[in-house]
Formats: sequence, C-alpha cells, structure tokens
Amino acid sequence: MDATLDQLPEEGQTETVTRTRRRRECEVCGEPAHYKLTFLLEGDRNNRASSAYGRDDCTYCEDAIRFVCAIHEADRTLKQWEGYGWCSTFPCSERFKHMFLYWEAQP
Repeated sequence: MDATLDQLPEEGQTETVTRTRRRRECEVCGEPAHYKLTFLLEGDRNNRASSAYGRDDCTYCEDAIRFVCAIHEADRTLKQWEGYGWCSTFPCSERFKHMFLYWEAQP
C-alpha cells in the first residue's frame, strides 16, 4: 500500500482570475444590445421541457433568448423562432441592466 502524503506538491498555491463585465451585443449587427427578447417552447405551460411548465406567471421564464439593438427591435421577424413562441421583451433600463452584462475571463 502507498504511503499517504502529509503535504501535497501544489497545496497552498494561489491563483488570481481576472474577469471583465461586458455588455451583450445585438445578434444582428453587433452593436450594444438594448433589448432582450425571451422565447418559450410551444405549449410552454404544458410542455415539461419548458421553463414555464406548470407556472401561472411565465414573464421571467425563458427557453431561448435573443439580444437586439434599438434599431433591430422593430424587426418583428426577430420575434419569431422555429419551435418557440415570443414571451417577453426587456429593455436595457436601470431595472433590467443586469440582464445585459456577462463576465468575460481575461487571459
């Protein structure tokens, strides 16, 4: 039987990770996003695969999302998605600003 180690070779090492908050971009043109469109699977409240399954209020449920800029939000074709139905549109406002940011790890 192998002897156990009192101290592991890498034990006590410290790693520092740097991340930067980035704003989501428009899926169409790459400009900063101003709207978050959420979608639910068809038959959402009765579909076990949907995040809205069995819920009364599905405002904040999402099975798929799409970020768009102010110009492309007016394009109604972006609110159509095969197999999904449009659910909600959230503006990039003070109340919903957290939805438009993500962490990006720095090398």
